[in-house]
Amino acid sequence: MTPQRIPALVFMAALVSACNTPEQRFDLIIRGGQVIDGSGQAPISADVGIAGDRIARIGNLASASAGRVIDAAGLIVAPGFIDVQGQSGTTLLADGNGESHLRQGITTEIIGEGGSPAFWTPGSDDGESLAPFGVTFDWKDFNGYFEKLRQRGTTINVGTFVPATMVRRAIIGMDNRPPTASELSRMEAMVDQAMTDGAFGLSSALIYVPGTFAKTDELVALARVAAKHKGIYISHIRGESFNLFNAIDEAIAIGRDAKLPVVIYHLKVGAKANWGRMNEAVAKIDKANASGMTVSATMYPYTAGGTGLAATLPLWVQEGGREKMVERLKDPATRAKARQEIETTLDGWENLLMAATFDGIQVASVPREFDQTVIGKRISQIAVERKADPWDVYFALLVDSGGRIGALYHMMSEDDVKTGLRAGFVTIGTDSSALRSEGVLAQGSPHPRSYGTFPRVLGKYSRDEKLFMMQTAVHRMTGAAAVQMGIRDRGLLRERYIADVVVFNPNTIADTATYERPHQYPTGIEYVVVNGVPVLDQKGLTGARPGRALFGPARQP
Repeated sequence: MTPQRIPALVFMAALVSACNTPEQRFDLIIRGGQVIDGSGQAPISADVGIAGDRIARIGNLASASAGRVIDAAGLIVAPGFIDVQGQSGTTLLADGNGESHLRQGITTEIIGEGGSPAFWTPGSDDGESLAPFGVTFDWKDFNGYFEKLRQRGTTINVGTFVPATMVRRAIIGMDNRPPTASELSRMEAMVDQAMTDGAFGLSSALIYVPGTFAKTDELVALARVAAKHKGIYISHIRGESFNLFNAIDEAIAIGRDAKLPVVIYHLKVGAKANWGRMNEAVAKIDKANASGMTVSATMYPYTAGGTGLAATLPLWVQEGGREKMVERLKDPATRAKARQEIETTLDGWENLLMAATFDGIQVASVPREFDQTVIGKRISQIAVERKADPWDVYFALLVDSGGRIGALYHMMSEDDVKTGLRAGFVTIGTDSSALRSEGVLAQGSPHPRSYGTFPRVLGKYSRDEKLFMMQTAVHRMTGAAAVQMGIRDRGLLRERYIADVVVFNPNTIADTATYERPHQYPTGIEYVVVNGVPVLDQKGLTGARPGRALFGPARQP
């Protein structure tokens, strides 16, 4: 064979090989849709071929075949939505379908704002919340929780932060005091172990006892441990109404001193007196980013927040835990003092009652043995029905329920919500548990964000009000969220990325859940694929539960 003949022979061999190449075959093809890839780029017409748990090809796959083909004509094909502030750590154990989240298009949820079952302590009362679901708390550590979740099965991928609140409670308890040097060392060791196990970073919830007792220097010390493992600091900041700007400054300072990215949970401007100031909050964060920091935020697209009614009390009333709080409130003198502070003190703590007022506080949940007729009503309305003073009703609700009242707080303006959502650094989080429209998970009157957050952004704010383009909305929920959380191989429709995919109708996608009727699934989400497996189609849930544990930067598989 002469050297001159080699190129010709190579060409002929390649031609013969091409002619004999078998038909491309995939496990799943999503055909004929408009692909919004999560990067913020405009849609393109393309097919998506999935093999195993990965995206294998994006393009014209007209000649390819698959075990299953989804016709996406007239639909948008997007990466699975990432809920950057989920609260489904326990409800996914009760019902792994995670239906109220899955039907929004959520394929990944990051939990761990103020608590996470991954860090529950054996022998404690942490597992009491599982009792209504018939689930036993029998794991001992981080790995045990995720193994329990795997055994029971979930449609949604789950990762977690390590909550500074839980670290403080484990070492110091519920006392309002700084840690000793020895205690701080033990707290740092707990964060270090959590990061090694797979936490995404350190979280804080600074309006809740005992997290609110942590001073800035304590949080910086713990955040430095997370930074060592390339984690992030994410915070329910110390104030979102009268103390908003000081609270943002503190979060930025923690990130600057600990040298790690900062994320602010559910950015908002509470209390009517502060309405119109979201632009100032956005400017403050933009200024931090211009200085070289990495600061971002999450939001949910509603004008009401939600948390326990006990969070409205001055901190000294809450100190020591729920039982001590209730005992204090049985004393008329204590109630009088608490009322006086709530009515006159607007700085130093998050005064939710004055931010929302009795007209704006709506009862969302009560214990099973409690008077169920108060659910869904404002405290002012209950007072009228009982012909009682609203303050007496307020304290009675807290005492008679043992402090176990959940509430919605109608305290933000629509204009501020829109201003925040326009900010380029904002991603989307539900701040809610995955529920179901029937059965034990349909109890109470939860925040409609449990059912409608992501479709509301796409339908109301993108399509109807044209706050931003559809590809921008998808980017905030996917690619930007993955970068913000440090999630690899997800958040984009890219070849070799994990196949978490949502197919939705841009013309019909909408939230239907309301404050009065929250247990309503959205419309327009046609298909959801998790790790390459269809979990929702036009017939409903498929029964598959391919969700996985996701790990932070110190433990990437």
